[in-house]
Amino acid sequence: MALARLYLYDDKRSVLHTVLGFASAFLLIYGLAVFLIYLVYEVREKEAPVATVGDVVEFLVGYVVGLAVLFWLALGFYNSP
Repeated sequence: MALARLYLYDDKRSVLHTVLGFASAFLLIYGLAVFLIYLVYEVREKEAPVATVGDVVEFLVGYVVGLAVLFWLALGFYNSP
C-alpha cells in the first residue's frame, strides 16, 4: 500500500501517462504500437525500476478506461433504434 502512494500519480506527468493510455485505446491496433513505444521509452529512462512500473501502471489504467469507454460507445451505436 505504501509503494502505491509513493509511485502512482506521484507527479504532474502521471496524469499525462493516463491521458496517453486513454487516447491510445481509441487507436485500436495502433494503440498497441503506442504502448510498445511508451514501454521502451520508460525502460530507457533513468528512473528507479519501481517508478517505471508505476508509470506503466498509470498508462494501463488510462488504456483500460479508454477501452471501457470505447466498448460503451460501441454498444450505444449498435443498440440505437
